[in-house]
Amino acid sequence: MSSTPHLALPLIAAAQAQKHVTHNEALASLDALVQLAVKERSRTAPPAAPEEGDRFLVGVNATGAFAGHEDHIALFDLGLWRFFAPQPGWRAYVESEDLVVVFNGSEWKTFGAIPDEIHNLERLGIGTTADALNKLSAKLNAALFAALTTQEGGSGDLRFVLNKGQETNVLSQLYQRGFNGRAETGLIGSDDFSIRVSSDGSLWRDALVIDRRTGIASFPSGLTNAPGTNLLINATFGVNQRRFAGGALGEGVFGFDRWKGGPGGCAVTRATDGTITLSGVIEQVIDGAQAAAEFGAPNLAGAKLTLSVENPSAPLSVSIGSKAATIPAGSGRQAASVTLDGGETGNITLRLSPAAACSFRNIKLEVGAQATPWRAAPPDIEEQRCRRFFQRLATTGGAPGILGYVAQRVSLNIIDAVCVLPVPMRADPTLLTSGFTWVNAPPVGNQAGFFSNSSAVWSALAGTLTVTTATPASASCVVLRLRAGSTFSAAAGGVGNLHLGSDAFIALEAEL
Repeated sequence: MSSTPHLALPLIAAAQAQKHVTHNEALASLDALVQLAVKERSRTAPPAAPEEGDRFLVGVNATGAFAGHEDHIALFDLGLWRFFAPQPGWRAYVESEDLVVVFNGSEWKTFGAIPDEIHNLERLGIGTTADALNKLSAKLNAALFAALTTQEGGSGDLRFVLNKGQETNVLSQLYQRGFNGRAETGLIGSDDFSIRVSSDGSLWRDALVIDRRTGIASFPSGLTNAPGTNLLINATFGVNQRRFAGGALGEGVFGFDRWKGGPGGCAVTRATDGTITLSGVIEQVIDGAQAAAEFGAPNLAGAKLTLSVENPSAPLSVSIGSKAATIPAGSGRQAASVTLDGGETGNITLRLSPAAACSFRNIKLEVGAQATPWRAAPPDIEEQRCRRFFQRLATTGGAPGILGYVAQRVSLNIIDAVCVLPVPMRADPTLLTSGFTWVNAPPVGNQAGFFSNSSAVWSALAGTLTVTTATPASASCVVLRLRAGSTFSAAAGGVGNLHLGSDAFIALEAEL
């Protein structure tokens, strides 16, 4: 063996002449390789004016004196370049970069606290120990992430990308105290963004849910001083165009606007303070498409709905669509929630059916799992909403009242009045009357009469009176037609007014 196996130092042979040359060469190699430090790495050409003892790591595609010595250690010694082939495990300190590199048998790699790249680590703990669940763990007081600017070769943006596998998986940020959950944000079991909170880490309440399809935000647990929309019309029972005095309502018979007797009928009254007392079953049919439009959906299918009342005196059984629930008795606002089936795409019937007489106030049906504070609709707006389903043709004056539309005797036995409706109805309406009788004098009670301004006389009727519409009624206009079995008196073509007694009325209905 003429050299050492690791550093390739020359050995002095037995009886060798000029042993000092071999010895000095070995010392020079040791001086070059022990405590190895180089000026630069990846150097591809010798410097123009090297100094004695300068060392470099030769890079790829080297030229000049460095050609053919890729990854070798180049030493400038006694005016010449000497090259040493590295062995696996050799380390070198690179002065220009202030880092240590190690040769792995094929290339020089960074080594120590400042690596260029780290790949496929199984675990990483910063100030603490990572485990099988928390493969990245950090225990620290602050962390900073800053965008790489355009001057530094970046875009100036900074975006964290978090990704989950399936819609039903969880992608969230969990906030804890004592390693016990208190708040969570993200895509929690769905693709809707939500924020939820907990007082104990076990029971969670959704505070905010943003629908991924519409972008509409809901507040399932309520929003301070921001009442939800009431899907019911005439929730206070305050609009009473039919002049229902309270009492019994047969099945399907309307009393207070939008409310009618349910199966078996009911008895219902309203006190001056708005308290409702109910026995039996009362119901309201809700236009599903109209109600769902309040929160940007085509219908109420699959919706979470909450019904609440104030101060129910007894448990109040309710049904909303196909779902049943019970509002408990108690002071303040009491509530029950249901989730409609996905197939309930049409109108929804709400029924109240207490087991015994029950009093309550201010009923409210809203989207979400929690009852929000009560807010009454302005009375004039509420009445306009009711008139889309039922409205009396307006009269003016005292007793008798005068229909607010000019009428004309258009033929021997027909008087017509064109009635433009102040509030368009939900659909083409049907005609309802009090079944009044005709009189050729100022009417009283449930009577009606026509005063011809052209003839200055009350028109007399010969034959039987029928009241219809001249053409199919539209949602915004009807032509009221009074037809005599034989004749009406007064001038042909004469115009005048239809007068109604205090109990007589003409109404239009477009109830669901």
